Amino acid sequence: MAVKNRSKRKKNILFVCCGNRERSLIAEKRLFQILEDHSPELLNKVKIGSAGIFPKSYIEHAGKMGVTFVAPYFGKSPNIYAVKYLAEKGIDVSSYRSRGLTKRMIINADLILPMDRVLRDEILGLYPKGSGQVLTLKEFVFDQGCPDLNIGNPMALPEIDKKTGVWIWPEGYAACYINEIEQCFKKGMEKFVGYINGMIMT
Repeated sequence: MAVKNRSKRKKNILFVCCGNRERSLIAEKRLFQILEDHSPELLNKVKIGSAGIFPKSYIEHAGKMGVTFVAPYFGKSPNIYAVKYLAEKGIDVSSYRSRGLTKRMIINADLILPMDRVLRDEILGLYPKGSGQVLTLKEFVFDQGCPDLNIGNPMALPEIDKKTGVWIWPEGYAACYINEIEQCFKKGMEKFVGYINGMIMT
């Protein structure tokens, strides 16, 4: 599949998870930080963002399990897992507010990297003609031969604090998906650099 010819403007990379409060936000901020530390010249060539979308199949699954996600889904603070982890990396996201994926975001994106297959399929189902190239983060880094294309369990359900809306995951779950994101950047930075420079086709 060929990368669209948009060489005259910045490449637009968009990470996507459900609530845009954990996985996609961590990926957005860490990719920017890694580039800033090791290839700062590339920041003039790329725009990095993140957003969230709640797949219909996920909402239905949650309902069957007695979990209700209360609208509005977005405009919320990052979850504690993201706040703490990124703070350890020197990144302050306390003022960040989650945002929902829109059709305009998809049209303007060159590369859309959802965190799992359920998210990927939801995006492709809603916007089959979207101009962005849609691959899970693991597909982009490891190609489609990767046996597990998900970062985190796409059907995992948190407990939700009724007062704060904070998602509470089982012990070790957040550390697991954070480690997977970091491994993707550890193994895939050459590919990100090549893509930003227009040298790698997806």
